Amino acid sequence: MKGSWEDLEGGITVAVRLERGYVADVTVASTRRPELCRVLEGMPVEAVPSMVSLLFRVCGAAQECAAHTACEQIAGLPPAPGEQSRRQIRVVLETFREHAWATCIEWPRRLGMAPDVGAFASIRSALQVIGEGLPGWPDKPLEEEKLQVLAQAVDQALALEERIWEGPAALHSWAMAGTCPAARFLQKVGDEDLAEFGRCPSRPVPDMMAWDLDGVLAADVDHRFVGRPEWEGEACETGPLVRMSGHPLVAELWQRYGNGLLTRFAARLVELVGLPARLGQLLDGLSSNNGSLGMGGNGVGLGQVEAARGRLAHRVKAEAGRVSRYQILAPTEWNFHPRGSLWRGLVGRPAGNADILQRQVGFLVVALDPCVAFTVQVT
Repeated sequence: MKGSWEDLEGGITVAVRLERGYVADVTVASTRRPELCRVLEGMPVEAVPSMVSLLFRVCGAAQECAAHTACEQIAGLPPAPGEQSRRQIRVVLETFREHAWATCIEWPRRLGMAPDVGAFASIRSALQVIGEGLPGWPDKPLEEEKLQVLAQAVDQALALEERIWEGPAALHSWAMAGTCPAARFLQKVGDEDLAEFGRCPSRPVPDMMAWDLDGVLAADVDHRFVGRPEWEGEACETGPLVRMSGHPLVAELWQRYGNGLLTRFAARLVELVGLPARLGQLLDGLSSNNGSLGMGGNGVGLGQVEAARGRLAHRVKAEAGRVSRYQILAPTEWNFHPRGSLWRGLVGRPAGNADILQRQVGFLVVALDPCVAFTVQVT
């Protein structure tokens, strides 16, 4: 029996239909309810960000950051000095934790292995220490040692020994050594010849102008767009694969294997390994507040942020200081569009044993990383 949070947040069901040894169709069904954010309607605008942080247990920092931006645009009040950077840091810390959970806990579970709880706990502890120091930053800079502890925790979790993956060959050698769960997971991908599994044409979610996105959301009276978003008639994708597509290793893997499993999982690993440096840049003050609030006309605010799973947008419309309409466009809706990457990457694929295919499709769903529970059915 599902718990109350699962009932509230919904889930994803992927139904794969086989016919004559091929995948004939894939149905991606969601029970997520985009209209649930209507609970925020009627509230004072200034109370929304704190309520958002209570409503969302997954990517709560990113949700709160997007809500703050949208509400500040309506009020015409920029964040206090350093506050926007603190929010960005909280989002990066959250992305860090989500990636660490995936590589240390979720991936080994998919192989029936014991999760590396100790490695995850070390990373989470290092993240917590940094997070606890944020209220006093930048007046009280964080010690460099705290970032070093975090970087060392990642090195140990991935058994990197201060090495970097200089190319596909180095990544292959690391995977074959199998000295950590993430390496053994990629080893499994190679052993089962799944490097290109799920390969398909894809289009990244574009960097939309705020006014363009606002126009689409304003017209979305039936929640169709936020439930099944498309851009220029196409399903798009967002997340680590898109963000890391320019990284040399990811670009080379993409050239060889397309956006199949190997490239997708490598992109997540590359982003995880690079996050300590990203945190260091933010903590050094290289990211400053944006002086332009944007939007705000006609009582409308639009906040966008790169969350762990991809682009997240909050649109708020207010009248007389209270929310009259609240919309959230989440990464999961982009990535699990019924005609998105899952459908394109599986339909027409040769299929053997149904049980094996079910497990492999589960790998692909994990690579796309929904923010809710999922099930895979093969018939």
